Amino acid sequence: MAPPKAHRTGLPAAPTRYAELASTLVRDIVEGRRVVGSLLPTEHDLAEEHGVSRHTVRASLRMLQDLGYISRKKAVGTIVENADPGAAYTQSFGTVDDLVRVAAAEIRAIETVRHVTLDRALARRLEAPVGGAWILLSGLRVDALHGNTPVARADIYLDASLAGLVDTIQRQPHVMVSALIERECALAMTEIRQVVTAVLIASPLAEQLGVAPGSAGLRLIRHYKDGFGRILEVTDTIYPADRVSVAFQLKRGKAGPAG
Repeated sequence: MAPPKAHRTGLPAAPTRYAELASTLVRDIVEGRRVVGSLLPTEHDLAEEHGVSRHTVRASLRMLQDLGYISRKKAVGTIVENADPGAAYTQSFGTVDDLVRVAAAEIRAIETVRHVTLDRALARRLEAPVGGAWILLSGLRVDALHGNTPVARADIYLDASLAGLVDTIQRQPHVMVSALIERECALAMTEIRQVVTAVLIASPLAEQLGVAPGSAGLRLIRHYKDGFGRILEVTDTIYPADRVSVAFQLKRGKAGPAG
């Protein structure tokens, strides 16, 4: 299927220079031009190479460090730590089969691709702006390690400006869509917001997932945002309740000085 034509979405102006540099460096890491374990050039060299100030370089490296791509150590330099740090910001999941949730195991099986405009009801469910233009990729998520057994149903809403990624998303079902956005569009994802709610799984989805109609399920809605808070991807995934658990880790903030 040919990718739908992109629509203008009224996104803010072009990213700041440090965000552009961060996206360039992310792309270099993801595509293997900066391999894991290697050192990045010094701040001075990066500034000269990209024609920016050292202040811009420092802000870019801080963003990459926050995303989990690099670490910075005194007397050593800036080290490439990870080409796919998605686990740094995703929740912990576990199925009844103790399945390891990695992209190579739970893959997309896209069935339909179409343009959608969010009406009031859908916008409320997704917690996204009314009237927004998206490309909706719908299908099952299957367990590639156990005979492609369906484990969930997923609707992936891609900002319409990213329509050119549809073919790539379909050709690489084992790669997270957010990672493809970063790699192909040089847009760094800096935040994922997740909302989990209980649902009852009705027919025909219940039959597709091999559970009884009306059985309990979990709906996971995630917003994938760039550094400017723009929502570039929304996923709406329904799992049978006995196939997935969601773990949250909370840390107490440091206490302020006594009054």
